[in-house]
Amino acid sequence: MIGFSGDAITCWLDGDDGLRATTCALAMQQAMRRFATVTIPSGAKVSLAMKAAVAIGPARRFLVGDASIQTIDALAGAILDHLAAAEHHAQKGEVVLDPAALAALEGNAQIAEWRADDETDQRFGVVSGLARPADPLPWPPLAPDALDEDVVRPWLLPVVYERLRSGQGEFLAELRPAVVLFLRFGGIDYEKDEAAGAKLDAYVREVQKVCAKYEGTLLQLTIGDKGSYMYAAFGAPLAHEDDAVRAVSAALDLQALTPRLDYLTATQIGISQGRMRTGAYGGNNRRTYGVLGDDVNLAARLMQAAAPGQVLVSKVARQVAGDVFNWESLPDMRVKGKAEPVTVFTLTGLKERHAIRLQEPKYALPMVGREAELSLSEQKFELALQERGQIVGISAEAGMGKSRLVAEVIRLVNRQQVIGYGGECQSYGANTSYLVWHNIWRSFFGVDPSAPQEEQIHVLEAQLAQIDPALLPRLPLLDTALNLSIPDNDLTRSFDAKLRKSSLEALLVDCLRARAKAAPLLFVLENCHWLDPLSHDLLEEIGRAIAALPVFLVLAYRPPDAQRSQALRVDQLPYFTEVRLTDFSPQEAERLIHLKLDQFFGAQTEIPRALIELITARAQGNPFYIEELLNYFKDRGINPQDSQALEQFDLPTSLHSLILSRIDQLTESQKITLKVASVIGRLFKAVMLWGVYPQLGDAERVKADLEHLRHLDLTPQDAPEPELTYLFKHIVTQEVAYESLPYAMRAILHDQIGQYIEKIDNQTLDQHVDLLAYHYDRSQNEAKQREYLLKAGQAAQASYANAAAINYYQRVMPLLPPGERVPVMRRLGQVLELTGKWGEAGSLYRQALELAEQLGDRHAWADCQMAIGELLRKQGKYADALAAFERAEAKFEELDDQAGAAQTFKSVGTLSTQQGDYETARALYLRSLAILRDLDDKPNIANVLNNLGIVARNQGNYVLARFLHEEALGIRRALGNKWAISNSLTNLGNVALDQGDHAFARVWQEENLALAREIGDRFAIAIALNNLGNVVRALDDYSAARAMYEESLIILRELGGKWNAAYLLEDMGGLAALEGQAERALRLVGAA
Repeated sequence: MIGFSGDAITCWLDGDDGLRATTCALAMQQAMRRFATVTIPSGAKVSLAMKAAVAIGPARRFLVGDASIQTIDALAGAILDHLAAAEHHAQKGEVVLDPAALAALEGNAQIAEWRADDETDQRFGVVSGLARPADPLPWPPLAPDALDEDVVRPWLLPVVYERLRSGQGEFLAELRPAVVLFLRFGGIDYEKDEAAGAKLDAYVREVQKVCAKYEGTLLQLTIGDKGSYMYAAFGAPLAHEDDAVRAVSAALDLQALTPRLDYLTATQIGISQGRMRTGAYGGNNRRTYGVLGDDVNLAARLMQAAAPGQVLVSKVARQVAGDVFNWESLPDMRVKGKAEPVTVFTLTGLKERHAIRLQEPKYALPMVGREAELSLSEQKFELALQERGQIVGISAEAGMGKSRLVAEVIRLVNRQQVIGYGGECQSYGANTSYLVWHNIWRSFFGVDPSAPQEEQIHVLEAQLAQIDPALLPRLPLLDTALNLSIPDNDLTRSFDAKLRKSSLEALLVDCLRARAKAAPLLFVLENCHWLDPLSHDLLEEIGRAIAALPVFLVLAYRPPDAQRSQALRVDQLPYFTEVRLTDFSPQEAERLIHLKLDQFFGAQTEIPRALIELITARAQGNPFYIEELLNYFKDRGINPQDSQALEQFDLPTSLHSLILSRIDQLTESQKITLKVASVIGRLFKAVMLWGVYPQLGDAERVKADLEHLRHLDLTPQDAPEPELTYLFKHIVTQEVAYESLPYAMRAILHDQIGQYIEKIDNQTLDQHVDLLAYHYDRSQNEAKQREYLLKAGQAAQASYANAAAINYYQRVMPLLPPGERVPVMRRLGQVLELTGKWGEAGSLYRQALELAEQLGDRHAWADCQMAIGELLRKQGKYADALAAFERAEAKFEELDDQAGAAQTFKSVGTLSTQQGDYETARALYLRSLAILRDLDDKPNIANVLNNLGIVARNQGNYVLARFLHEEALGIRRALGNKWAISNSLTNLGNVALDQGDHAFARVWQEENLALAREIGDRFAIAIALNNLGNVVRALDDYSAARAMYEESLIILRELGGKWNAAYLLEDMGGLAALEGQAERALRLVGAA
C-alpha cells in the first residue's frame, strides 16, 4: 500500500498483470458488504461503500522528503492517470478495469457492463468476478522487534513517533479544530525527465520546511501527470491559538517557492477550518496519521476551483485569520459535496501596516479609563527623577489607546518642566537606519531640518562643542542618526562599518549622559513594532546606560505576532515595566459614549439605553471602534432621540467595514485625495498630493477636499502654511484607504511618489534611499527597483545595519541579470558572515562560484574561492580552507593578478598561524609582503607587518616583534588610520610588557587609551584600560591600576562583554593578591 489520499487508497502490486489487483479489489468489495448498514452512536443508520479501479503499466517510485521530518513513498507516472480515468467510470460497489488490464485478463475477467469514455473513446469494464482468481500470497509475518528505531523513525512524523514511543498512541485520535491546506502543483514530467525524482524531492523538502516553520504538518502527497497535490494540517497534532494565521502565512510562503523552483507551474491552494477527526487510521499492517472531516473535503474543492497562483479560503478560516492579511471577496461558489453555495475569499497578501505620529492632534475629550496604567507610569517617572532610570513599555493592539496614554504621560512630565524628545517608527522604515531617532536627535541638538545643510552642521558642531569639545572629531558619525550628509574627516574616514556603529552609539550615550547630569530627560518612541535593527541596537545601548541617570524612556508598541516576532531586548533590564492595555470595561465604554455624544448633541440630550448597549456590544471594548461607530452615527445624521431611526439603523459588522462606510460617504474627489494620501504615508504634505497625482486638480481644489476631511476628523491638520501638512488621525483609517486601492493603482502611485521625490529632492537623494527603495519596490518599475534596492543594501551594509542589508540584497537578487549577481551575492555573503549565518553564507558563496564559472568571469571565480576559504578558516575547517585558497592562488597566478596572489599568501599565513605553524606562516607573510612592497600597497604592507609581529611574539622573538610593529605603526601614522594606529600601539605595549620595558609599555598604552577615547569605541576603551592597568600594576601603582580596572569593568558590564570581563577579573584578582587581599583575589578569580 503506497499511501492514503483523503478518502482514497493507492496500492501497488509489483510485476502484476492485473490478476492479483483484480482479485484483491473484488475481495475488498466482498468485505465492504458488512458495512452496508452501520448504526452510529446517535442511533441513526448510515451506509458505507467504496469503488475500485485497476490499471496496469510501468510506474516510477520515489522516496522523497526530509528524513528528519518524514520520508514519503511516492508513486508517479501515466498509469495513475489511467487509474483515475477508470475510477471516474466506477460506481459504488463496483470494480472497473482500464483497457490495458482488460486486455491482460481477456478470457478470465467476467464483464458485467461496458462503459465508454466520450472524450477518448476508450472502453472500461465493470468486473463481476474472475474465472481463475489469483491464489493468496500474503506478506510473511514481521516480528515486533524486526526493525530498528533508526529505520522506523524517518517514516513517522516526529510528534506521532514521540507519542507512540511514550505509549500515548491512543491519544492521537481526537476531535479538534484544525486548519487544512491543499496545494496542487505541476511542471514535473515523471515519464521523460530523469531528474523528476530529484525535483520532486527538492520541492517536497521545501514544502515540509515551510510547514515546519509554522508548526504545521505535511500529511499526504498524491501525484498525477495532470496535476499533483499535497495536503497539510495546522492544529493537528499540535494546536496553536493562531493556526489559521499560520496556515495562511504558510500559503504565502508556498506561493513564493514557485519562482525559485522554476520547473514548477503556478500552484493552486485551498484552505478551510473546522472541527476534525484527527488520528491514526488503517489496518494492523499499514496505518497513517491523518485529519478527516467536512472541511478537509471543502479545502480540496477550493484547491480544485482556484486559478493558478490563487489561494481560496473558506469563510471561517478567513474570519479567524483576521485582517493580518489582505483579502478579496468572491461570489459564492458551488462545490461538490455542498448543497448550498459556499462563501469564498481569495488571499492577496500580507497587510501593509503604517505608523502613528507621536504628536497626536489635540484631544477634544478627556481620557477615559487607564487610571491604573497612568498611575503606574507616574510612579516609574518619580523613580527616574531620583536618578534611577526607568523604561515603560505600553503594549496594545491598534485602537486600544496607546497614543492617548502616551499623550497623558507627556502632559504629566511637562508639569515637572522635564525636557522631552519623541520619535516614531514607520511601517516603510523597518530597514531605514535610525529612522525613529532622526527627530529625537535633531531636537536634542537643536537642528532645524528645514535650514540649509551647512547651517545644520554648524549648529550641530556648536552643540557638540558645548557638551564636550573632545567629541568634535567624531561629528561626521552623526550623519545617519540625524539623516544629514556630513563629510568624513581624517579620523572617521578610516572607520569601517562596525567601528562607525559602535563609536556613534558611544558618542550619543556620552551626549545623553552629559545632558542628563544637567536636567532630567524624557524620550518617547512610538510604534516600536516597526523598529529598524540599528535603532533597536541604539535603544538597547541607551537602555543600559540610563540605569543611574534621571532619564525616563517610554516605548509604545503592538504585541509581537506572526509578522512582528522580535521582542524588545530592553525588556530584560530590571528597570523595564510593561503596561498592557486591555479592553474597556462596560462602564468605561459607556463613559466614552456619553462624552462623545455630548460633544455632538450637547450635554442636555438624553441618550437612549438601547443605543449605548448597541455600541458597547459591537465595539467589544475597543475605544477607537467606539469613537468611529459614533462618528458613523453622526455622519448619517441620525437623531439619538428618534426611536424609529434607531430601530432601522444598521451598524457595520467590523471596524474595517465601518471605516470603509465612512469613506464611501465622501465625494469622489475626496475619496481619491484620501487614497493617494494613504500611499504617501501617515503624515503627508499637501503639496505632495497634487505633485504626485495631478489628476486631483489644482491646489485650491485639493486644499478644499483636505479641509473637509479635517472637518470629519479623518485627517487633522498637523502644520499650517507654508508647510501645510496633514495626518491620518488613526492608523486603521490609513490602512483601509490604502487597501481599497487595486494593486495596479497602488503600484502606479508608489512609482509616481518615487519619481516625485527624485525630482524634488535630487540634491539629497542619499538621505532618501530607503524611502525610495520602499516605494519603487511596490511599483512595477523594475529598473528603479534594482537601482534603489541595491543602493539601500549598500548603504545599510556601510552603516552596519546587517539585517536591513540582508533584506535588501535578497529582494534585489532576483531582479538582477546574471552578470550583475556575483558581486551582490558576495556582498550578501559578507553580511551573513558578520551575523553568524555561516551556513547560508557558504551556500551563497558556492552559488556565486558556480555562476562566475558559467559566466566565464575568472576574477570573480577567484574572489569567490577566497571568500569560501576565509569562511572555512573561521569555521576551523583548515584543510578545506587551504584547498580553496590554493585554487584561488592558481587562478590569480593565471591572471597575473599580483594583488590577489598577495592576499592569498596572507590568508594562508593566517591559516598557518591559527594552527601554530609559525615558520610556514612567516614564510607566507614574507612572500605577501614582497609583492605588496612592489605594489606600494601601504595599508596592506602595514597589515602584514603587524601579522609578522604577532608571529614573532608567539615565537618569543620580542626584539623582532617590536621592530615589525614599530614599522607598521610608522606606516599607519603616515596614513592617518587611527583605528589601525590603536591596534599597533596595543601590540607594541604588550610586547614591551613582555620584555619588562615598563616605561615604553606605559607610553604606548597611554597613547592607545587616548586614541580609543577619541575614536569613541567603548569596547576598545575597556580593553585599553585593562592593558594600561596591567602596565601600571607592574610598576607597583596599585591604586591607578585599580581605578583603570574598575572603569573597564563598568564599560564591559554595560556592553555585555563577558568574555573580556573574565580576563579583566583575573587581572583584578592578580592585583588583589599583590595587595595581600587573598580572599578578594580568590573571589575575583572565581568570578572570572
